[in-house]
Amino acid sequence: MRNAPSLLAMLGETEPAARPVVMPWEYVKMRRAAAGMTIEQAARPYWHRPEHQADVERNVRELETVGFRMQRHFFGADMSRAYSFNLDVYRQLCDTPPEQHPRLCLACGWDQWTTQYDTNGNDATWSETDPDRCTRCEQLERKKVIT
Repeated sequence: MRNAPSLLAMLGETEPAARPVVMPWEYVKMRRAAAGMTIEQAARPYWHRPEHQADVERNVRELETVGFRMQRHFFGADMSRAYSFNLDVYRQLCDTPPEQHPRLCLACGWDQWTTQYDTNGNDATWSETDPDRCTRCEQLERKKVIT
C-alpha cells in the first residue's frame, strides 16, 4: 500500500511541501541570534565567579553544537535567564519525532506561545505572506531590503 498514490495526487492536487525540521541546537542558536547576543553575553547570567566563566561559556556553546541534545535531568538547557527561550519547545525538539515538533519561525525560532514583539511594538504573529516566518522577522527583512 506504500506505493499507492495519495488522494490529493489522484485528484490532481499536489501535497503541501513538508516544513523544514528545526533541530534543538538550531533552535538555541536562532533564539540567541534573535536576541542579538554573543555566546559570551548569553552565558553571563549563569556564572557568578570569574573562575566559572570558561566552563559556562563552553556549556552554552555546546547547546549549539550540531547533534547535541541536553539530557532531561540536566537543567542547563534553560537559557531563559539570558534571552527569550521556551524550554518546553526545546524538550519537544529533543524528545519527539519531527512530525510532532511545534511550529517555529524558521528565521528566529519563535513559537506562538512565547511573547515576542514585532518592530512596531505589537505582539508577533505568523506572517500572512510567508507562513514560515513571524511578523517580526518579516518586518526586519523588509527593513533590510529598504536600506
